Amino acid sequence: MGYAQLVIGPAGSGKSTYCSSLHQHCETTRRTIHIVNLDPAAENFDYPVAMDIRELISLDDVMEELGLGTNGGLMYCMEHLQENLDEWLTEELDNYLDDDYLVFDCPGYHRCDQIHKWLYGFTLCYGST
Repeated sequence: MGYAQLVIGPAGSGKSTYCSSLHQHCETTRRTIHIVNLDPAAENFDYPVAMDIRELISLDDVMEELGLGTNGGLMYCMEHLQENLDEWLTEELDNYLDDDYLVFDCPGYHRCDQIHKWLYGFTLCYGST
């Protein structure tokens, strides 16, 4: 993986809208970006998704199978992703070159302390030194 941008913020703050605008801008300027969906509750995109956490785990499946609500389901999904970073995300990232630009569209969540713990682990694993 070459370059990356983490798009974070509370639910409804415009993270996916930003990703969509960035994708449109890059298309216009003939630049290539790859957008990664890390929101297990996301359903519709108006940009192509290069990688999708829902291939690993989805909020609807977790809520149905484990009987969790939305918040508990989101926490479970993020913990599952963190436990499977090497198996899923690292394997997916191997498909990209050192000069590729990836944009990670992160989930919005009102318990920011929990998401920040996950993001901290993510950036330790994949961030530059």
